Amino acid sequence: MKPVDSVKSMSLFALSWPIFIDILLHMGTLTINTVMITHAVAPSELTHTIGATTVANQVFDIFIPIFNFIGIGCSVVVAQYLGAGKQDKARHVIHLAIAFNVLIGIGCYLFINLCGYRVLSWMNTPAAILDLSYHYFHILGICVMFEAIALILSSCLRVYGRSRVVMYVSLIMNVVTILGNFLVLYGYFGLPKLSIIGVAWSIVAGRLVAVILLFCLLVYSLGIKLQWSLFFNWRWDIFRKIFKIGLPSAGENLSWSGQTLVITAFVGKLGETALTAQNFYFQIAYYMMLFSASLSIGNEIIIGHMVGAKQFDQAYRRTLTTLKIGFSVTAGVVVCFYLLRYHILDIFHADHSVTSIMLPLFLLSIVLEPGRTLNLIMVNSLRASGDAFFPFLMALIFMWGVSIPVAYVLSLHMGLGLLGIWIGFACDEWLRGLANSWRWLSRRWERKRLDIQ
Repeated sequence: MKPVDSVKSMSLFALSWPIFIDILLHMGTLTINTVMITHAVAPSELTHTIGATTVANQVFDIFIPIFNFIGIGCSVVVAQYLGAGKQDKARHVIHLAIAFNVLIGIGCYLFINLCGYRVLSWMNTPAAILDLSYHYFHILGICVMFEAIALILSSCLRVYGRSRVVMYVSLIMNVVTILGNFLVLYGYFGLPKLSIIGVAWSIVAGRLVAVILLFCLLVYSLGIKLQWSLFFNWRWDIFRKIFKIGLPSAGENLSWSGQTLVITAFVGKLGETALTAQNFYFQIAYYMMLFSASLSIGNEIIIGHMVGAKQFDQAYRRTLTTLKIGFSVTAGVVVCFYLLRYHILDIFHADHSVTSIMLPLFLLSIVLEPGRTLNLIMVNSLRASGDAFFPFLMALIFMWGVSIPVAYVLSLHMGLGLLGIWIGFACDEWLRGLANSWRWLSRRWERKRLDIQ
């Protein structure tokens, strides 16, 4: 097992680059699926098919924060326990987090089966694609159980400094998904062509393989022996620590997902073309934020260990240094995406009506993405220190008080369409980023360290 003291001394780059590749591979699953669908489906059916996946994917994404809150809380608590030199307590936290997320994953799967059709209908899914969207969503729902477990396992491996092995698992998961897509989209070996229904089953297969591999790594790479008794020994003092971080973090993530659902409903009113453009550009935006997201997670791991060891000054300076790096990297990334915008749009084989909606968004992203970088790094740093409630409060205020009203007025009443939606996102990211930066600079987070006994 890697000595836990070495995590604090690891460079930000050593922790962040495998996280970067890991997130890239996870995001790549959606993009690869979309690109493969665009090449396999007849052009006359493309907008119809992609639109069916758009709303289902957006609704599926709201389940991630529901069980991710345990993963976030677990990673911070484990990091602070390891920083304080209490490895047995960290091991118990891992067992409880896995057990709790298994229950949450089962509950989410049942909800999708019982209420999925009504949720898609509420999302203003066009009637022409509602049935197809539900069939895709219903199969995709199986993944929530695997995702619930995988989030805990991958978070724990990263906290122990094993971010590289998590990256390898994501690579294998993508290979399985791509091979499955080839079989079901092109009908190789005499198999029927199943379109997006087959793609959903390929995603399920990839996630199942990933969970099996992550369990093996937890046991054999970290040397953490799994004990059935610890899965059922529910210590409420440990859960309180997890919930102190996890619940506000879940609230923040659910707020973002809820905001996205409401705004997707706005986009639904703009029609199938706007929905398709939103699907494509959301994926492009995820790639833009990938660098800052990986930096913020790597920084969060280091900050958690430092705060657990009560090294507050080092943690304070570490975050400010990470922020400078994040701004520099983001500036270069968004400019590159803007200069290559026409080549990027060619990848999706979309018609002119879709690309004309997307082009102005590349220019807006030059303003939006630095604000997102500021927000991501500050939120993750505050969370790692134990100060998770403040970012949650800022999320409620600015997402629902600024982003949604601005998006509604600009997109539906002032005729800006999808551009108005993304202006609302930009306002939210910058205002929240500035508020969370003030909190970090005030150093009030130092009093929020968990009571590690």
